[in-house]
Amino acid sequence: MDYRKLDVFKKLKVLVLGDFMLDKYIIGSVKRISPEAPVPVINVKKKDVHLGGAGNVINNIVALGATARIISCVGKDVDGDYLIHRMNEKGVDTRFAWQNENERTIVKTRVSAKGQQFLRYDEEIVKDVDRAYVDYLEQNIEKVFEGIDIVIISDYGKGNVTCDTAQTLIRKAREEDIPVIVDPKGSDYKKYTGATTCTPNMSEFCQVAGCGENLTEEEIAQEAVKICKKISLEYLLVTRSEKGMSLVDEVAGKQDFPTVAREVIDVTGAGDTVISTYSLAIAAGMSREDACILANEAASIVVSKFGSATTTVQEIKAASKDGERSKLVSSDEIEEIVSQLKKKGKKIVFTNGCFDLVHAGHISSFVQAKAKGDVLIVGINSDASIKRIKGDKRPIVTQMNRAKLLSALGMIDYLVIFDDDTPQKLIEKILPDVLVKGKDWEGKEVAGQDVVESHGGKVSFINLEEGLSTTNIIEKIRKLYN
Repeated sequence: MDYRKLDVFKKLKVLVLGDFMLDKYIIGSVKRISPEAPVPVINVKKKDVHLGGAGNVINNIVALGATARIISCVGKDVDGDYLIHRMNEKGVDTRFAWQNENERTIVKTRVSAKGQQFLRYDEEIVKDVDRAYVDYLEQNIEKVFEGIDIVIISDYGKGNVTCDTAQTLIRKAREEDIPVIVDPKGSDYKKYTGATTCTPNMSEFCQVAGCGENLTEEEIAQEAVKICKKISLEYLLVTRSEKGMSLVDEVAGKQDFPTVAREVIDVTGAGDTVISTYSLAIAAGMSREDACILANEAASIVVSKFGSATTTVQEIKAASKDGERSKLVSSDEIEEIVSQLKKKGKKIVFTNGCFDLVHAGHISSFVQAKAKGDVLIVGINSDASIKRIKGDKRPIVTQMNRAKLLSALGMIDYLVIFDDDTPQKLIEKILPDVLVKGKDWEGKEVAGQDVVESHGGKVSFINLEEGLSTTNIIEKIRKLYN
């Protein structure tokens, strides 16, 4: 897979039709039972509000670097105002979203204490959007599709995704040769006719197929092809929880894509991550197969977090198995990666050097450094930096080849190339828990020591392999071959 295509995400614009809502969380503690009724009394400590429903698709799209435009009706109420405001804060184009006095903005409120949910209550009126809104979309369809690269339909069965709204977008998308990816709801898929694909989970798939969930793999393929033929889909993408996902079309048959092994903490919102990542991958020009692999990788990151989490291009690259590319990141990327790692309680170790000719002394240093924490980040002087420090005849090995060599070392987790003479600015971004230097630096001024120690970290001096250095190796080669 070409992970460079993820860099295209920031150039993409996604049109999202769906049921947008708010997820509210009331978090507190319980110390007594109410004297009025046999129910616990929650002492409220914290309240949170997040975009929910199709709004979580937006959260994922924005986190992945793309921009979005939404199609939806919400209430002309305080919650609707807040929803639109949050969308605008994320840079979402809300020009074609209506706030209607006859609508009620959907709100789902969860009350919990000590990680246990006690109650959820929903505020909603489920009904189809007004015909006037459909007419409005049809009249403005050219503007609605301006600059759009892909369409996502996120159906939660709350009334925004009707046959009229869905078909208005699907017809125009087909005219413009724009893919339409549908996260479906219910058992009637007629309104999705002509879309590129639908992404039901296994339960939803069995519901629309009209069969039980104990299907053989062959039966899954057969039923999927029937659905594709019935509503003119190019293919069907079935998400299957711990089994990953299955891509089915009449010609290629069924292809299975297993999940990426990772600790599962919370599966909430993983489906939104899948459809968002898959859609952006398709819009970026990836094959369906690579898009499935990427969506699986993104979902594996999200389920390792708590709540309706999202992931980023940087996290996906870092978590990939693509050796050099997964380890070599920019200074901006490492800042975000470290932020996420620290939230998980990981101890960050940093060391740096030129590593012009990698030798046993370097390996020993990396082994010692890794032993001092959970994640080892190595800063590499760029070619320009080395020339300034060591002269025009250096480096012997280019920065990308040096990075490629170090990427093959299992004890190194991330590599960052820096252009300055010292890694001071890079260290200020990373703020490692441990800054590792060789014992030959003891008693000297160490770049970054001040900022590391001021943030509660420490500098650790490690043993060096006597007589081993790049300069000595170069000198020995000169003597041997002069």
